[in-house]
Amino acid sequence: MTAAHIDIDHASQESGTRFFDCGRARMRAKIDTELTVISISGEIDASNADELSQRSRELTSDRGAFIADLADVDFIALDGLHPLSALNAQCVRTGATWALITSHAVNRLLRVADHDKLLPAVGSATEALLLIRRSSRGHRSLQLVNPAG
Repeated sequence: MTAAHIDIDHASQESGTRFFDCGRARMRAKIDTELTVISISGEIDASNADELSQRSRELTSDRGAFIADLADVDFIALDGLHPLSALNAQCVRTGATWALITSHAVNRLLRVADHDKLLPAVGSATEALLLIRRSSRGHRSLQLVNPAG
């Protein structure tokens, strides 16, 4: 399912891991040059959706691919769709590749609110990595084509 959790007492900014408390949700970001993984656990609702959205945008701007891991989200209100939609819009604008690992609660919300299946939802970290690999491969091959030649 999800990657092993890192003990907050043993992680540091030097390791590329950052932690944020966002009300009833907790965010962990593992930042690498090619892939950023943002893991959110707990509950997402009106009290923390804006903060989660802002932090996610900050952590993913000007970076390569990223994964939003919501496998440990126990509850997500309709307000939680805003951060996900904002991330998707940012990726469309910048051409970034991303994947969303869902929990049962997130799947329920997406069944109701994402009829067009705009969000790249998957059920596991393996599926997320495969989706990013396929998408990145597609972007590279498009960049190699020279329209003038």
